[in-house]
Order: sequence, then C-alpha cells, then structure tokens
Amino acid sequence: MAGVAPRLLRPSQSRPRSRAGRSRAGTRSFSHTSLGRTARSATGNRIWENVSHRVTTLPAGASGEIGSGCRRRHEHRHNFIAPRTIRTAGSANGRAPLVTGSPDVALGVHLTFGSDPATSMVVSWLTRTAVPRPQVRFGPAAGGSTGSVTALTRSYTDALTNEVVFAHHAHLSGLLPAADYRYDVGHDGRWGLAHGSFRTAPRHRAAFSFTCFGDQGTDEPHDPYGSAASRHVITGVERLAPLFNLANGDLSYANQRTDPVRAWFDWFAMISASARFRPWMPCNGNHETERGNGALGLAAYQTYFALPQHDEEAYLAGLWYAFTVGGVRFVMLSAADVCYQDSGRVYLHGYSAGRQTSWLRQTLKQARADPGIDWIVVGMHHAAVSTAVEHNGADLGIREEWLPLFDTYEVDLVLCGHEHHYERTHPLRGVVPDSATRTPRPVPGATTPARKTADGAGAAAGDGAGDLLDTSAGTVHLLVGTGGSSSPSAHALFDPPACWVIVGVHEQDPGRWHRQSVRAREDAPWLAFRAPEHPYAFAAFEVDPGEPGGSTSIRVTVYDSSAPTPVPFDRFTLVRPRADAAVPTT
Repeated sequence: MAGVAPRLLRPSQSRPRSRAGRSRAGTRSFSHTSLGRTARSATGNRIWENVSHRVTTLPAGASGEIGSGCRRRHEHRHNFIAPRTIRTAGSANGRAPLVTGSPDVALGVHLTFGSDPATSMVVSWLTRTAVPRPQVRFGPAAGGSTGSVTALTRSYTDALTNEVVFAHHAHLSGLLPAADYRYDVGHDGRWGLAHGSFRTAPRHRAAFSFTCFGDQGTDEPHDPYGSAASRHVITGVERLAPLFNLANGDLSYANQRTDPVRAWFDWFAMISASARFRPWMPCNGNHETERGNGALGLAAYQTYFALPQHDEEAYLAGLWYAFTVGGVRFVMLSAADVCYQDSGRVYLHGYSAGRQTSWLRQTLKQARADPGIDWIVVGMHHAAVSTAVEHNGADLGIREEWLPLFDTYEVDLVLCGHEHHYERTHPLRGVVPDSATRTPRPVPGATTPARKTADGAGAAAGDGAGDLLDTSAGTVHLLVGTGGSSSPSAHALFDPPACWVIVGVHEQDPGRWHRQSVRAREDAPWLAFRAPEHPYAFAAFEVDPGEPGGSTSIRVTVYDSSAPTPVPFDRFTLVRPRADAAVPTT
C-alpha cells in the first residue's frame, strides 16, 4: 500500500475479531465505564442510560497499562441510551412532546414479520403523543371471528430536536400459514384509525415473491436527499404485490436533516401505501445512525421497527436478525460493525465485539444443515464489491470477516445498497490469488449466458430466464442502492471496470465529521452486469421450490423505477439443487 499515511488505522488494529477476540496482528481491550445509572423497565429488563463505551486497540506485542506502550491507539465512545418501552399513556420523561397533533391519528402504519413469519405479524404505527390502550383488531380477510391485541409502545427523545417520539407495535400470533388477514388500528376502544391487510408466509417450501432496494429518501419538496423516484419505487413494488419487501438501509436519511423526526415521519407516511399491506424488513445503513440517539445512534431505528430478536443486550436489539419464508432463510446484517469506512454520525466499527459475526456463523451453519432450507439470502447495507468511481466503494472489512463465511456455508445471494447504482456479479467463491485486497474470485463455468435473439438482444426485457447462475458454486452479489436517493452513482462508473476498496481509515481530523478512508484500486473480474442508464431501480425475486429431490430456482427481474410504471431491464435466474436432493453414493 504505497503512499499510506503513517498514522493509518490498519485493518488488523481497528476491529475486534470474532476468533476469541484476537486479530492477526493485534488484540483489543474493552472497558465499559458508567457515567450514570442503570435503570430497569417495568418488565425488569435493563435499560442502559448515559453509559460510555470505550474501545481501545493495542498493537500486537503491547503490554502493561492501556496507553503506556501503545504508539497507535483508536478510541471511540458511544452514549448508551436504549429506546424506552412503556405501556401506558404519558410522556416517557415527564415532559410534554414538542410535536403537535391529535393522539387519535395513527401515522405511518407498517408491517414486519414476527418471530415466525408463517404464524405471526407485527403491526406498527406512530403517534404524535402518547395514547391510551393502542390496539389492533384483526381477523381472516374473508370474514369470521376476530381478535384484538394491545400494542407495546416504545419511546425515545430525539437528541437534536428534543421531541418525544412514540411507536406502537402489536404482535399478532397464532395465525394460519399462507393465509390472508385484515386489521384495523384503535386507541382506547376507538377503532378505524387506520387499516390494512396482509398474507402470512408459507410454512414449508412454496412459491412466493419478494422485492428489494435501498437508499430511498422521500419525494417531499423539503427533502434534498430523495427524489420523485423515492415514491415511484413504491408504486412499482405495489404493481407486483410481493409477499414482502427488503429495505436495505439509508431509509429516510434522517441523520442528514435538521429535523430528523420529520424525516422519519415523512418516510413512514410515504411507504405506508405499501408497508401496511406487506412486511417491509429493513437493515440499518450509515444514515440511520443519529448522534445522541441511543447506544449506537440507532435508537430511532430501534424504536420504529419491531424485528426478530437474537438474545443479545437491549441496545443491540433488532440490529441483525434472521427469518424463514418457505425454503429460504433470510439473514439481515448490520454491516457497519465490520466495515472500516466511517460514514455515519457514529463510527460503529467493531461495536458488537464479534458477537454479530459469531451469531452469523451459527445462523448460516444451521441454515445450510437444515433439509428444509434450500436458499440463504443475506441483506446488508454496505457492499463487498462496487465499480463506482466517486462514491463509497467496496469495504475490505466485509471481505475479511463475512465473505469466508458466505463461502463456507454457500450463501446464495447477497443484497446490498450504499452504492447508488445497480450491478451484479458472477457467482463468487474464494479470493483471486495474490490479491492484497482479497478480490473475490468468479467461479469458471458457474454462469450460463442467456441465449441471444436474431437481433443480438438477450432476455433483459423479454420473458426469458436470462443468464443462469449456479449459486451452489458461488455467491451472487447485487447492488440495489437505487431506491430514490438524489445522488445516484450510475453516471460515474469505472470504464473499464475497476473497484475502490476501503482498506482502513486515517485517525480522526477534528475538523471533519468522518475519518477519511484509505483506498486501494483493483480490477473487477467479478462484474457480470451493470446498468449506468438506469439510476433508479428495484429487484423482484420469484422463488420456485421445484420438485422433491430436484433443483430449485429464483427468477430475478430488475425494474427501472425512474417513472411510476416499472420497466424491466435485467433478468437472470439463480439455480441450485434442493437440500432434499439425493446425495450420490460411491
């Protein structure tokens, strides 16, 4: 790495490793110093308030007191303020909310899957003030008996505006698999404040569809970070009516705004046209971190979404999770944990101290050993590949920490945002020999190109299967950070294809928000397709379970969403043997 500044935070020094907490070249020390008190919620769960989290890096061979023999040391602090959980009316901190509005207005209704997508669903909504007895009434869409559930209310105080925000989450359980339901929202017995419907997931292998995109923003005139395409993509999703949608981070760009609460409320109001009819399953991106809001700057995100849990401490709730639909295991990750890039309002590098990676290893291992699971799909915000010239680039941290796990457990598909253009890779496995940046290696013979028509065109805009990609041979990566951001990167791609890889960061410059990235350039042998003429897009996936003992497929269509009517421009099909396929005997 010629030309690297001498005070570079090297990769081996800047992140805790999941392997017994050690890196190849250094160790890390952790201290949690209380600056306040530890409170308990009404249910007895601990809520951390005003706690400093210090992460210190020691070079290999260092000994003695922290700092006494350490030439390079990196520290960052987080204020641990977890979202509060309340069950009754009234402000969480005794102050009246600064926002106004009727408590009878249920805003931004949205769905997420519960702990079992086949039998549970979470109905969530926002209010401007605390409300008495927030409830959901639900029943079969065709009519019949109904039930009601009292919602759990979460609250946080926004650090920038001092507004108290209320989100209500009603956990519906005991539902039938692959069944249609209707619901409406009420406060204190007053029903009909909002309504919607949904379909539960299939219990076992079955055909279903889902969609995905990231980096959205809103189309509000006062939002400089979104565009008209931010709403067009929702219209496109609803035309297809998938079972659910994956929202791959950088949702409302709240941390860029002077009124972050308004940014969130605008975004939920916009997406509710879709999200009250089908679950939107998110992952957090760099623009979800808001300085002063919670342990990691993610209290707003954690308040607004009720997501499957992973038995970690409360301040980590919902930051990574997994769920199963039919024969597909979906794994949603918080990539900032392993990334070197500093791109949020809080530098989150290494925040889980290896816990997320340990959980990921076990989750992937269990999924690949399950005879009922054929596909493993990973969603995260940051990317391991990118051919953008002047945007973010790929992150070496993902390549070091997670790509080996994706190889070991044969992850089929990785869906990312962060880069504001569309591209996809060949199936990838392993590393290009002698690559200092761990360039992913395309697998020879794993791609069967689409048959061309007489005019030389492929199946991009037609009804064909497109390229056939064997994901049992390697993992396919898609960049779909094309949900509406006002700063698309499609117009500025390397030609010929190449990649900037973030390999570390410089020490903090007091005059800058972020630590500057240190980047290395590499070739991009992994690139299969990109579409600079389509700056806004979303991907749709149709899962075909196949027949017992045979193969299964996912047909992927990518649509331009620059206008309200989506137009397909890329089609390809992922194939692999089913997990119940007979194993040849020798």
